[in-house]
Amino acid sequence: MKKSYGRYLAAVAAAVIAAASVLFTACGQDGASTQGLTQALEEEQAKADAALETFEQASEALDKAVEGQEEADKKDTADEAADTADAAVNGAVEGLPEYTVEGSTDLPGHFFLSFVYSRNIIMMDGKGNVVWSKHEEQPSKDAHTGWWDFKKHVVDGKTYYSYHDQIADYDNFGFEGFAPGDRVLLDEDFNEIKRIRFEESDTVEKDHPLDGHDFLMIDPDHYFLSGYLKDTVYNHPDYPDGSSVVYSYIQEVDHGKAVWDFKSIDYPELYDLVVTDGSDTADDFANEQTDVPDIVHFNAMRLDDDGNLVCSFRHLSTILCLDRTKQTDQIRWKLSGKGDDFGLAEDQKTCCQHYVTVDGDDVMVFNNGNKDKKTDIRIFSLDKDRMKADVKIMQIPGKFSSACGDVQHISGDTYMIGWGRSENDGTCMSVCDLAAEKELLKVTLANPNNFTYRCTYYE
Repeated sequence: MKKSYGRYLAAVAAAVIAAASVLFTACGQDGASTQGLTQALEEEQAKADAALETFEQASEALDKAVEGQEEADKKDTADEAADTADAAVNGAVEGLPEYTVEGSTDLPGHFFLSFVYSRNIIMMDGKGNVVWSKHEEQPSKDAHTGWWDFKKHVVDGKTYYSYHDQIADYDNFGFEGFAPGDRVLLDEDFNEIKRIRFEESDTVEKDHPLDGHDFLMIDPDHYFLSGYLKDTVYNHPDYPDGSSVVYSYIQEVDHGKAVWDFKSIDYPELYDLVVTDGSDTADDFANEQTDVPDIVHFNAMRLDDDGNLVCSFRHLSTILCLDRTKQTDQIRWKLSGKGDDFGLAEDQKTCCQHYVTVDGDDVMVFNNGNKDKKTDIRIFSLDKDRMKADVKIMQIPGKFSSACGDVQHISGDTYMIGWGRSENDGTCMSVCDLAAEKELLKVTLANPNNFTYRCTYYE
């Protein structure tokens, strides 16, 4: 439009000048005045022709600039469409934490990432591409709630997913290691099926909020829940007048009924096992610094082949095996810590471990190693007849995770490690050949303070 309109104006101007020349000539005027006028008109015509040529050149340049801008706009639009298409294909929703992926694997399954202080969950393929994700802004500017423990469940060939949704309105007793909220159960298409909280028992009322550290599902109506509860105990021999504590409560629910539970404060022998490597106030039974000492800090559970519940307690630096056939005298054995039953040497014991897996007689833990600030992986091969254990320690040079984290054996010497609160760098997840001390794939966060709770692998 700019080109045709401009040339139209120029043509009109030239036509007016030419018409004036014809008019004066037609009038039949002779003499110098007529000749002078004609000459002036001819000069003006020449100027008009020159102006028209200049205008046309400028118009052509403008046309090219407009066409160039149009092409650039088309390219931007195409790029935006491609980005949108990529996001749709890759499953990366807007608002996810910034990260980089280095390396690749041919693993057929998926990695599941969850975050302590942000409402993000991510599922990646074996090459680190996002295939599904979810993000939500914080409910208020002062909230730092997270979605913890994103995982996959397969029951009778049917797939489910779940994650813990920390609710900002619930009281977390003022410490960051407790994220009260709901377990959210999803179907195979990531649609919400239901939200899970505690069922009524002698210890808790119905719908009491859960802790986010772990969730173990047998089927959608049968599962194990964990929570942190506050109470005053009178069974500590040094504090007969009472001590205010936060303790671990585990509940097994089957079709809406609590069928078994465990309360750590029912076992006063555990009080002497508390360590302070992970929390300075964990053993403050005198309540001099706090009235909510986190005395055991449960963080993981698995079933063994006999149906016992094997649990990790960070502030005991101990793995406990709990008998689900009993309501009392439930502790079958203690692995590591001050009360270790397997004769471990001090340098074989864990320190503030997080995460536990059970494979036959092998118990594997992600050993945070807070005391020496060195994180490693430990596999304990248990002889429960002789109450002895062989220990394999796999070092990761230069790595220290002060909290959270996990490890899974993939195959051979290949392990998937979630680094939790990594103190050395922003790496949140690695697939490693531990024998070769080689990282096959790693995911690094741009903001290490927005650290992951767990990074797990499921086929």
